[in-house]
Amino acid sequence: MITMHGTAPDQTLPARAPRGNAPRLPMTPARRAWLKIGVPVCLILVGWAGLNLVALAGPGQFKVSHDIPASTGRVNVNFSSGNILLRQAAGDQAELTGTAHYSLIRPSFTTRVTAAGTDFGYNCNLPVGNCYLNAAISVPPGTRTSVYTGGGTATAVGTTGDVTLNSDGGNVSAERVSGDLTLITGGGDVSAERVSGDLSLNSDGGDITATAITSVRVTASTGGGNITVVFTSVPTNVKVNTDGGNITIVVPPGSTHYNLTERTDGGTTSEKVPTDSSSPNVITATSGGGDISVSQS
Repeated sequence: MITMHGTAPDQTLPARAPRGNAPRLPMTPARRAWLKIGVPVCLILVGWAGLNLVALAGPGQFKVSHDIPASTGRVNVNFSSGNILLRQAAGDQAELTGTAHYSLIRPSFTTRVTAAGTDFGYNCNLPVGNCYLNAAISVPPGTRTSVYTGGGTATAVGTTGDVTLNSDGGNVSAERVSGDLTLITGGGDVSAERVSGDLSLNSDGGDITATAITSVRVTASTGGGNITVVFTSVPTNVKVNTDGGNITIVVPPGSTHYNLTERTDGGTTSEKVPTDSSSPNVITATSGGGDISVSQS
């Protein structure tokens, strides 16, 4: 038997970390500033999300129906949001009908009748949830009408009075309007067909299309879309401008001369109409970078 003698080496266990919380980070001025900003922002975001959920869970709606006095010469409509259709009444009786939608708090629908005309309004009380009024408005012949919607489409069909349609972001269109017509949108497309009165078309960035136009005076402007105007009778004053799109203007065939001005910063120009700088029929077309074409149909 072999016996081994010796002393085992000393083994020292590593010291255990003291129990308790981790050491706190020092509160520097930068961290204090982030806390002052971040905590309120987080609370606002959480509250906003919760309010949205509650609003979406509590939808409501109600019918709207109001007569418009036959003697009114003007109708003014101002809605926070919704699609609006303007049309000609069959007789002297005029009315507004539609369905109002809202979340949680019922909005106010207002009507005010004065000697000057009739005003309608629909104002939403909450900045969250769904709130809009889709309505059809029938007006007697010759009624001057102004329509505004903060977030829907606006359309006019078969009217004979002066009409202004304005939408913050939706498409705006008109068909068979014989009075002066103004169409405005903050970002949608604009279209007009068979219009005979003075015509004004404006979009912050959408396309503009006008066909079968007999108006003698037309202005059209867009922040970047294309513009197309097709005439079925000779115009006397046309001014169109786009910040970057193409322009197409078509006039009726014939020997009529036009005082034509075309300017584009980067595109091409094409003219296929008789021109004369002394002509009373003026066409001015400018583009920030698109092509311009003026021709006969």
